[in-house]
Amino acid sequence: MIAAADLAYRILYRGLLSRLPERIAIPLGQWGLRLIPIDLVPIFRHGDPQLAVTLGGVRLPNPLILSSMYYDTTILRRAMGLGFGAVTTKSITARPRPGHPQPNLVRIGTAEGPGLVNCNGFQNPGLEAYRRALAGLPHRVPLIVAAAGESIEEYVEVVSGLAPLGDLVEINISSPNTTLVYAWSRKPSELARLFQAVRAATAKPIIVKVSPDYRDANEEQIIPAALEAGVGIVNCGNTRRVEEPRLSQKAGGLSGPALFPAMLENVRRLRARFGARIEIIATGGIDTPEKARLALEAGANACAYFTGFITRGPLLARRILDGLLAVRK
Repeated sequence: MIAAADLAYRILYRGLLSRLPERIAIPLGQWGLRLIPIDLVPIFRHGDPQLAVTLGGVRLPNPLILSSMYYDTTILRRAMGLGFGAVTTKSITARPRPGHPQPNLVRIGTAEGPGLVNCNGFQNPGLEAYRRALAGLPHRVPLIVAAAGESIEEYVEVVSGLAPLGDLVEINISSPNTTLVYAWSRKPSELARLFQAVRAATAKPIIVKVSPDYRDANEEQIIPAALEAGVGIVNCGNTRRVEEPRLSQKAGGLSGPALFPAMLENVRRLRARFGARIEIIATGGIDTPEKARLALEAGANACAYFTGFITRGPLLARRILDGLLAVRK
């Protein structure tokens, strides 16, 4: 049944969704997630206790995380029933942001497989409106609330406001489609103060989301500063900045399987360098059970993906979890 349902989605995606213009396919997919209660179908979930992991002391039923992309709480509620061990909100800012003009997401073909490039620009309703929305969201699995900002004060405001409504907090210092956020990775001295400030703002576990574009800075300055401040979970990592003339900003963040080889090497390097002092979320190009297994074996504590959710469908989590269990038996 799982194989048949998976094949049906692949036919739908390749035959229809991937052929529609992005401006139509994206809202159509989100409309389907909002209105169709697929989260009630048991086939998506895997309840084997062998799959459970902990992250920052928080128990996840399995090591798969839906990456930051959605802020719609109806979609997040659906995703919590689709096999993930945790789901992540879109990065939220203190004030509402309209995001960048369309086109702000395009498909891209790579030698490794289909990917996406986005310059969304942190479209979100702002902290106060989002707090009201999250207040009614049941946590079927842990919720990671994501924060972004253009100043230390804004990060502190957002973290303080969101943390009571989440189980973990992710601070995004590396999105390549918003210049002021992306620039944080080039300011390690200021990042040290940022880490200390957000650590003081909440007792919840904090994740720092780093960029694959700054590997040396991550290892030599950014992660050591995070550890010194008491931030010990590293999301490795964000999208990679690329030029893309079809986008309104002419550049954006690449996601998808092209990121996997470098991400895997970065996970190995971070585990070798920092040992058990950090917990690692492997993010970048995971779209098969084999890739998730390799990331975990390389030293990741958990794996996160978004593009695979679109290109491979909502059954990908179940397929990955089945694959991880098969290896353990």
